[in-house]
Amino acid sequence: LAHDQIQIRYRGPEDALQVPLPLDLIRSNSDITVSSFHQALMAPKIVVILVFLISLFESSSNYYAVGASYNVARYGARGDGRTDSTKAFLRAWSLACSSTARGGATLYVPRGSFLIKPVVFSGPCRSSRVVFQMDAAASLVAPTNYWELGNTGTWILFIRVTGLLVYGGTVDARANSYWQCRRSGKSCTAGSRSVALYWCNNAVVRGLRMMNSQIMHMAIDNCKNVAVRNVYIRAPSGSPNTDGIHIEASTGVTITASSIMTGDDCISIGEGAKNLWIERIACGPGHGISIGSLGASANEDGVQNVTVTNSVFTKTQNGVRIKTWARASNSFVTNISFRNLIMKNVGNPIMIDQKYCPSNQGCPRQNSGVKISRVTYTNIRGTSTAPIAMNFFCSPSNPCWGLKVRDIRLTYFKTAAKSYCANAGGSSSGVVIPRIMLFFTISILFLQSSNAAAVSYNVMKFGARADGKTDSTQAFVKAWASACSSGQGNAVMYIPKGRFLLKAVVFRGPCKTRQVTVRIDGTLVAPTDYRALGNSGYWILFIEVTGLRVLGGSLDARGVAFWACRKSGKSCPVGARSITFNWANNVLVSGLTSINSQATHLVVNSCNNVVVRNVKIIAPSESPNTDGIHVQSSTGVTITGSILQTGDDCISIGPGTRNLYMSNIKCGPGHGVSIGSLGKDLKEDGVQNVTLTNAVFSGSDNGVRIKSWARPSTGFVKNILFQNIIMRNVKNPVIIDQDYCPNNQGCPSMSSGVKISQVTYRNIQGTSGTAEAVTFECSPSTPCTGIRLQDIKLTYLNKATTSSCKNISGTSTGLLMPDSCVVN
Repeated sequence: LAHDQIQIRYRGPEDALQVPLPLDLIRSNSDITVSSFHQALMAPKIVVILVFLISLFESSSNYYAVGASYNVARYGARGDGRTDSTKAFLRAWSLACSSTARGGATLYVPRGSFLIKPVVFSGPCRSSRVVFQMDAAASLVAPTNYWELGNTGTWILFIRVTGLLVYGGTVDARANSYWQCRRSGKSCTAGSRSVALYWCNNAVVRGLRMMNSQIMHMAIDNCKNVAVRNVYIRAPSGSPNTDGIHIEASTGVTITASSIMTGDDCISIGEGAKNLWIERIACGPGHGISIGSLGASANEDGVQNVTVTNSVFTKTQNGVRIKTWARASNSFVTNISFRNLIMKNVGNPIMIDQKYCPSNQGCPRQNSGVKISRVTYTNIRGTSTAPIAMNFFCSPSNPCWGLKVRDIRLTYFKTAAKSYCANAGGSSSGVVIPRIMLFFTISILFLQSSNAAAVSYNVMKFGARADGKTDSTQAFVKAWASACSSGQGNAVMYIPKGRFLLKAVVFRGPCKTRQVTVRIDGTLVAPTDYRALGNSGYWILFIEVTGLRVLGGSLDARGVAFWACRKSGKSCPVGARSITFNWANNVLVSGLTSINSQATHLVVNSCNNVVVRNVKIIAPSESPNTDGIHVQSSTGVTITGSILQTGDDCISIGPGTRNLYMSNIKCGPGHGVSIGSLGKDLKEDGVQNVTLTNAVFSGSDNGVRIKSWARPSTGFVKNILFQNIIMRNVKNPVIIDQDYCPNNQGCPSMSSGVKISQVTYRNIQGTSGTAEAVTFECSPSTPCTGIRLQDIKLTYLNKATTSSCKNISGTSTGLLMPDSCVVN
């Protein structure tokens, strides 16, 4: 139930009917349960019922109640702003929390101003859902003497509550005298947060106004699945440490449609925050939205999978900032997206600061150990109050990598702003003002472009023939050896237009050259006799190369005859992957076309920092095992802007994959994007931190799939995000299959040991090729946990689809079609 909806459940006289409760009855200071309305709704004619429901809705349009309701005024609370109502609130909370009424319970705060001292609303609660409902004209006020909050750290604390909803009203900490104490330099208390949620799950904070907190207004710590929306936070720009919302050690937090004006960060994001979605925020004044500061401790969790979108920053000191201490730490920041942002007179619109060290104490080497990677800045526009609008000051010992800057337009006094970069690697595209160079101050960093002159080695000069018939393998090997050993900063192995016949070939590193570019203007073709590649498993292999770019061109493996052999049942070679990267670092593959591979087209294995973009992979839908791209045992792989049409998975993700980002993918025909199959071996590495966004699946067998063998294994899958996906006639749009066991052999217990957790499906829409669009077949011995569904709309033949679930728990929010079978 929500305050702007009506829901009725009725199954007979023995069951209570659930409806919102009229506000005038609640104000009568009586405890009310919905069962008391049972008789009133038993009128014989439906018209009477409808009229009564309309009257209920009209009278309760500003009130949310389910089950039993407990008005704090009944227990002695006084709305005069002077009388201490703390004990009355605790009594009402105790009753609401322990209630067993169907549909949960509500603590109701009527209009008035209620004085509250530090208070803890503790769980766990017997009630399945507890609503803390404040009338729109209700206020909670702190004592005027700030010493009364003492050093508690929190004024209003909710702890270990599952199914909490906090609605409406105002919270005013009246902290002016506390700020004056802080500014005077006198001895003051540590300060209190206004509202804090600790170890709370499945919580909603909506329509709340928070004002003048001593320090941060709202803290979310060690929570799961928290939605904050339509909140209004106000504190003067000069008030110290009055962050708006702080998130730490929490997963699945969403903050939307909120206005925040503070003296510190509008939103601050601390260690251990994962899977955050921040949207439609009006920020300013304040210090912007900050990740950090991180790395204060040597052993500290990181921050990952954060999106900030469609927000406006007005006269803030910073826009979007990542800040870390300049000291040793194992912390990290990865998979961050800042997009569609407007800056209005902002001091530092875009900033990474890894030299944070107040008073220059405790930072022996002035180097941050926090690893920052895969941060994207897209469509950020407006005005800067500083000439440097984009400032990337990354750690010299742990440089930033995988930074992406696209379509940035920031001006300073109507002129182009400037940028500054140190120890940062990545790419820029589109219109970028200020101009940016993602630098390369140490040799391990990967540059996607360089102004340095490159020495070029044309394969034709080494004997290659562009006739498609002459074996050019040795000419290519010689050209590679020259480029790899040149010792120059940049070298190019150049393949001109034409068709070049290649047998199985290895391009081996390490290279003396800092960066080697393989520029292909022609087409590389495999021998027509598929047996020429033998059982090597590869056609073109790059191994142990750091700083590699493969640009343009086409690969034609001519795999038709090999597929025919496979289908015939004859004895055939194992099949060759078209292009493979083993133990390679800082790799870019751009603009490559691969057709008709014998097996997988492109493999990334045991690599770090690989970008695959604007590739096109084509094979017939019936071609066996022709996966498009396979990634395993690799970290920091990005796949973007690519078209994949294959006979197997468009993208397959194997054991040991971490920090994989995929966007703007067109998949189909094929078997979709698959994590797995995993768990074939007992001891196997897992898959974590994977994002797929802005993808279209057309006529594929699957959409997004996680697949594991039904046998014991130490493998795992966690922190996965599938979002903004369109399905077009896809047979299994959303599927988890932990029952995989070909020919029912080797699976003694038929139960997978692979642990699947923290998987989010958000904004997936389109059509299913089957009536069942969502299938979660999880393991009975290791059930799936933390599965989150939000805004799913999938139809089958213009009708609603169905879903099925086994051994799974999680949450569901927003519009869901099919109805969710995921249980909390």
